Amino acid sequence: MGKRELGPYPGLRYAHMVSKDVHSSHVVRRFALHPIDIERPEKGRRVEARECGSCQKPLKFKVLSVAATRSRRWVWLVLGLAGVAAALGFGVALFEVGGQVVEEGAPNPVGPLVLGFLAGFLSGIVGLSYWWYEDGVRGPGSPLMSFGVHVLRWPRH
Repeated sequence: MGKRELGPYPGLRYAHMVSKDVHSSHVVRRFALHPIDIERPEKGRRVEARECGSCQKPLKFKVLSVAATRSRRWVWLVLGLAGVAAALGFGVALFEVGGQVVEEGAPNPVGPLVLGFLAGFLSGIVGLSYWWYEDGVRGPGSPLMSFGVHVLRWPRH
């Protein structure tokens, strides 16, 4: 389940932004990747601080056990699949209601159906994305968004 197998150490790396080149139509960020050398605990979580290999700034990491990481993966998977199911249900209902004429003064059901479809779609995308990338590590930044000087990243193979 998820993108990568769980080992005794996290597969994610932390990255230090080395440069940021702003061009007219895009931004190019370059990162130096460093391993997170914190062993997974037998159960629960371990919180430790490490120094950045590039700038020596202290960074705080929380590493979950294999069992806790698998539990989080299940939660993200259930949320993602529930969102997809909700989006499909609201989408079918919207399709059924879409061609009907609403009586004068009666509430229009299209607005709530569109909101339900969008909420299901977004929770499905977020849940399945986090399920795919969950590695049981919390630290600076996120593996899905890289906006800071220090972020979590998957190494490229």
